[in-house]
Amino acid sequence: MFLALVLQGGVVALVALLSGLLSNLPWLPVLYGGLVAVLNSGLLVWRWWRGRTQFHCEPRKHMQNFHRSFMERFFVVIVLLAVGFGVGLLEPAFAPLPLLIGFIVGQLSWVIAMAGLKSNNG
Repeated sequence: MFLALVLQGGVVALVALLSGLLSNLPWLPVLYGGLVAVLNSGLLVWRWWRGRTQFHCEPRKHMQNFHRSFMERFFVVIVLLAVGFGVGLLEPAFAPLPLLIGFIVGQLSWVIAMAGLKSNNG
């Protein structure tokens, strides 16, 4: 999972760089949206690591940790995207569409990296 996180961060940085160089999209909102996706995946990796080191067999405790992880990630993403949209309303160079493009690219790169790593290991 750590390698997938590194790959996701690399793809986000590359897409932000290419959007600034090759298109008329501003690179900063693309990078911000992508970093929100990387942070979302980072929280998932952190919870996964904690679950491996703090093993428990009790189903109620397992579901409680699963629910906490889901709520943490959901609210972090919502708050950070809301902040990005708020900045986008205040500063015209920080447009919401490139922010969403960066977020979607980040999420898709996580899915593709995880699928690629799973197929190579299994």
